[in-house]
Amino acid sequence: MNQSERIDKETLHLPTEISAWIGNAAVYENSGHSGVQTVYIKRDNGAYLKIAGRGVLHRSAVMQDFYYHCKLSSPVIQYLSADRDYLITAPVKGNDGTSEKYIADPERLSEVFAHALRFLHDISIKDCPFADKMPDLLKMAETVMFRQSHLDGISKYIGATDAKKAADEITLTRRLIKSDVIIHGDYCLPNIIFNDGCSLSGFIDLGDSGMGDRHYDLAMGLWTLNKNLKTQKYGQRFLDVYGWSDIDKNRLRICGLLVSME
Repeated sequence: MNQSERIDKETLHLPTEISAWIGNAAVYENSGHSGVQTVYIKRDNGAYLKIAGRGVLHRSAVMQDFYYHCKLSSPVIQYLSADRDYLITAPVKGNDGTSEKYIADPERLSEVFAHALRFLHDISIKDCPFADKMPDLLKMAETVMFRQSHLDGISKYIGATDAKKAADEITLTRRLIKSDVIIHGDYCLPNIIFNDGCSLSGFIDLGDSGMGDRHYDLAMGLWTLNKNLKTQKYGQRFLDVYGWSDIDKNRLRICGLLVSME
């Protein structure tokens, strides 16, 4: 739990139902870089409140409930869509993948990171609440910009690329994309919680989760390992442990292009 500055609950202008649940508990600003305001509520075993535009957190609430019943995340305590969206969730016990004690053993981290992803991808898609999200990503690729720095960070695994030509390449090869697993959609080290033994405790920030191509999560995993470990060295171990029998290098390249979208 990463507490920061304590804030006055009244400044959040919360609906009665949400305010009543918080009661007199202390509230701390805990926002990251997602654009969604997040506060930590010091009540019981702790809780997190996310606040965003109306409808923005609906997918997060539904998918977190799904993950919880798969024993892969914490429960949703309350979800309210009114003037804005309000989502209260229990914390997942443990520390995220950027914790110093995990970063200090990068090979072990890359291994458990791969095992966690394999565990997720092996879950049946039959009851997934949200259908294929890859068409939306492919549609975005037609108009957005691509970050060359992101592409360079995973070039060892997808090959040399030119951000200016990424959209055209995706258009030519999009037929290779398959949606046959449940993907996290933002498979970064900060979104994976490990227990003290460095094994999976659960997933957080599930607003991009749904059915999709496993290579999208794999490409995101390669990107975050490079970013957080400051080297491409451990991506190979990540892919080896995940299992090459289910990895297609052509699909990995396309998804590598997709995760570089700005």
